[in-house]
Amino acid sequence: MIKQASSALALSLIAVGVSHAQEAGRYKMGSVDLIPVLNTDFLHIDNVTYASEQDAEITSWVGVVSPELRAVTELNGNEIELGYRLERGEYFSSEADNYTDHFLHADGDFVFSERSRFTARANFEDGHDDRGRVYSNGFGNALSEPDTYKNANLDGTLSYGGLSSTGRVEVSAGYEIMNYDDRPEVLGFRDTNFLRFRDRDYFRYGAAFYYRVAPSTNLVLDANRQEITYDEQQQAERSLDSVENTVLAGLTWQTNDYTRSFAKIGYTQKKFDDAGRDDFSGVAWEVGMAYKPVSYSQIKIATSADTRETNSEADYIRSHDYSVSWEHAWLERFSTTARFAFATDDYEGQPADLREDETTKITLGADYDFRRWLQLGVFYQINERDSNRETIDYDRDVIGLTAKVTL
Repeated sequence: MIKQASSALALSLIAVGVSHAQEAGRYKMGSVDLIPVLNTDFLHIDNVTYASEQDAEITSWVGVVSPELRAVTELNGNEIELGYRLERGEYFSSEADNYTDHFLHADGDFVFSERSRFTARANFEDGHDDRGRVYSNGFGNALSEPDTYKNANLDGTLSYGGLSSTGRVEVSAGYEIMNYDDRPEVLGFRDTNFLRFRDRDYFRYGAAFYYRVAPSTNLVLDANRQEITYDEQQQAERSLDSVENTVLAGLTWQTNDYTRSFAKIGYTQKKFDDAGRDDFSGVAWEVGMAYKPVSYSQIKIATSADTRETNSEADYIRSHDYSVSWEHAWLERFSTTARFAFATDDYEGQPADLREDETTKITLGADYDFRRWLQLGVFYQINERDSNRETIDYDRDVIGLTAKVTL
């Protein structure tokens, strides 16, 4: 299970997949359905630590085991789900990269009437950044083990208006905590003062208004605000605390029974509490389109433009992401996936000669459903980053065999 690049799209396409594999089996225990899933990957990674040509590259086979258990029940007709997943990665030729991650989630979908409903989701992750990722870009070989963190978030959305109504309003709010484990094994590889001041909280809230203009098309106006607060500041007079305001307008539409797409464009502003930081204001967009001409083939296109928190000496990162994928079921049990993703990250702020990165990822994969409860797959992935800083460049190839086992 390859962790996604930090610039991966935060978009969600709502569409039915092309795979013909049936839903995972359930074990009934009273009023609760237990859904166990076991995912295993066997990978060969060329350049484990995302090293540049100037540094030594590590090549290793990797075994990943990820068991998951979900518990689903109903409360007064409303579905509630609890889940836990463990992920353990063992590097045969690079024990320093071994990791163990834990994931917890709780979901609830509560329908009060035909016009009002409330959805909530809570997540907790005891996870890691691979050596050479995020805060250790260009320094991966200097770490003695992965950089670890705790991330927790709670989000809720209250909707008023039926899905077939002319108008519908959604009000949402969320809170997120990001805390890194400041261990000596990590702090010693780079500027200790810089790494200690990266824990932060996010408080976000917003509203969206949908207006139906056709049976399957809605106009949408989306306004959101996010307040970002760092636990500590490296320099009191150089605070990274900021407020982000975003207003987007566009369309959502459903081309057939299989797909739903959206396209929104607008304006975003990031304003720092510290007047010495470089504020940002400019165009933002979110696009996620799915086209499924037949039930066994689907094309997805996604793009976004936004700002992200810095992982370097810059004030913030201006990101643009683009991706296209094609999923096709050639036979009832055999399907393939091809995906191309491209991202640009511009590090904006006061220092001269700031970073400019371009990241490309190409993935080709195939899955075969041997049984209803057993899916085997193979994939090949090419990763490349070009930067104006040579120590940040990397080329990385991954070949993988995957297996998914359910009841």
